[in-house]
Amino acid sequence: MEQLNKQIEEQADEQDIVEDLNIEGVKITKFTEEMAALFTKHQSLLGLAFEKCGLTTLEGFPKLKKLQNLEFQNNSLTGTSIKYIADNFKELINLNLSQNNIKSVDDLKPLASLTKLESLELKDNPLTKEAGYHKKVFQLIPSLKVLDNKNEKGEEVLDDEGDDNDDDDDLDEDDSFDESEEDDEESEEPAKPVKKTKK
Repeated sequence: MEQLNKQIEEQADEQDIVEDLNIEGVKITKFTEEMAALFTKHQSLLGLAFEKCGLTTLEGFPKLKKLQNLEFQNNSLTGTSIKYIADNFKELINLNLSQNNIKSVDDLKPLASLTKLESLELKDNPLTKEAGYHKKVFQLIPSLKVLDNKNEKGEEVLDDEGDDNDDDDDLDEDDSFDESEEDDEESEEPAKPVKKTKK
């Protein structure tokens, strides 16, 4: 509890309005009312992350209606946690459940009610071994645009999508400009000694 409170206070001090909190490595098997209260006093929270916290259930989890980004990377959550998420966080846009213990695509059915959910991370869960799981998840959640960093077609989606290609184009263009500039310099240089001979 003390470690949890310390992480929250340190991050809260750095923000005028507390919108993001990242809790890492604090052992929380289950949320007590006291723990939940540490978060619910920050009702402006948009992003909340719990990494390597040993979570097995979301029972008692703080109810924060504005949450848009929720991350539970590297915990021990099962499919029973999905319903809690779907029932309590209707504004969710991004959800990270990678490295947990969700066993079936069917467990994700409650997420279909989240009409704003665009991005979902499920890497390293048992369900990812199901045949055609990628396609099934997209069919299940109509609003979804990105699953495990891939779109519905299975194409990789990066945060800076298209930037790499643009950079290559820019380099090619720059190279061609450099060549033309060098040509201009070369054509100008021989003109100088000509002028000197006239003198």
